[in-house]
Amino acid sequence: MAFSGGMARAVAPEPTQERVDSVSTAAATVFGAYVGETIYRMQAAGLPIDIDSFTSALGKVLKKEPTGFTPDQADRYMSSVMEELRASVADTVSLASQQEYLRQQASRKGVVTTPSGLLFEVVTEGEGNMPQSGDKVTITYAGRLADGTMFDRSEQPVEFDVDRLVPGFTEGLKMMKPGGVYRIYIPASLGYGAEGIPGAIPGNAALVFDIKLLGVGKTK
Repeated sequence: MAFSGGMARAVAPEPTQERVDSVSTAAATVFGAYVGETIYRMQAAGLPIDIDSFTSALGKVLKKEPTGFTPDQADRYMSSVMEELRASVADTVSLASQQEYLRQQASRKGVVTTPSGLLFEVVTEGEGNMPQSGDKVTITYAGRLADGTMFDRSEQPVEFDVDRLVPGFTEGLKMMKPGGVYRIYIPASLGYGAEGIPGAIPGNAALVFDIKLLGVGKTK
């Protein structure tokens, strides 16, 4: 048999519709998890994003159909909404009011105050080894201000390096066990300080996190 230009290339068989559907679903599951987590964070920051409207518009973008915005227009519009949100959030709160809030929480049964000033509460105790420096953790969490305003949450499990978080969060994680649910109260000195995060967390704000520790592993 004569060959032209070396070995003949194998031609991949035409995929079945079942195969196409399975690969498409798998791709959506992988990338959707990342997109979803970003959307949940934006919602927690106060952006009024409707999931049905978002997915409808995303489908149009993927099909290169018009959405009513050009990319530049959409970017400018999102920036303007973020500016409105920043203007609506107080720049700072009274440090004395936050300290009083923490004193009230510290007086409750089951709340432990560490030497740094972190408040730690066991909601449901877990089992196993606590995270250490150099570990990564998989958690779900919700973060609130002292007045109950939610500024961040995780609808799906997320992974963090223990040492790459604000000091109070890192300290709290090292007191948790896998499978457990915990609440930590972080004073501003162990959180975002007098500056806060514009548009999300006022300066001097105490932070409250409800955390479920799902797993602990080593960073690569």
